[in-house]
Amino acid sequence: MRMGARARTAILALAAAALLLPLAPLLMWSAATYWRWPAAVPEFDGGYWPRLLADGRILPALGNSLILSASVALLSLALAFFAAKALGTRNFRGKRLVELLLLVPAFIPQIAVVFGMQAVFMRLGLYSNFAGLLTAHLVFYVPYATLLLSAVFEGYDASLEEQARTLGAGRLRTALHVTLPAVRSGIIVTGVFCFIGSWSVYLLNNVIGDPRFKTLPSVIFPLVSVGNNSYSTMAAAVIVYILPVLAALALASRALAPEASPGIVRNRGLV
Repeated sequence: MRMGARARTAILALAAAALLLPLAPLLMWSAATYWRWPAAVPEFDGGYWPRLLADGRILPALGNSLILSASVALLSLALAFFAAKALGTRNFRGKRLVELLLLVPAFIPQIAVVFGMQAVFMRLGLYSNFAGLLTAHLVFYVPYATLLLSAVFEGYDASLEEQARTLGAGRLRTALHVTLPAVRSGIIVTGVFCFIGSWSVYLLNNVIGDPRFKTLPSVIFPLVSVGNNSYSTMAAAVIVYILPVLAALALASRALAPEASPGIVRNRGLV
């Protein structure tokens, strides 16, 4: 057991190093003025951070992106859950066709979908507001979440629900204490993927969203793409952009670590 724990610790350490070491040059560049060869480290002076943090657009855009991406992840999971359960646990005629149709938003070039969506949303009153932007994101990520969760439900033992009902559990208790714990890991992973996907959206936000509702990609991408910006500027902007993604991955890994065995063996008051 001790050797197993040491091996897991070593693997986690190597994985963390593989993830974080490529960020070291970014961190140094973000606080540097020059980094001339053959110097091992750059000349530090704080870099672009003081101006970046003083920029009145960054923090509001960061907050907007967090609200939007978290809303997309939660609503995608809620809307996809029962469809994914039916798709993953049942066999019916046309099942493969349904799965193929769910992939359509990924097959069609996003620029074609977005500009077509713009005309429709104008007629529906969903253009240039948060509700419309959120709906536009869900068009892409509800099918994505449905496919991911349906794969999780393919390994789900539906007889556990029947056993819970036999013991007197209602639908709500069965869902809370049997179904959700059994697919907990899949829900967490799907939510993280939907969050990261929504976080990186640029074109959709600019075409459908309110121009006053700036997301982080709408502020960061033009900043990075300007040719006369220094490495310090681009490095600081990239760090601000990827830190929430790394935080989401860290929270997900922590939530998955103590995962208990699914099922109703550990009865939590089902009767």
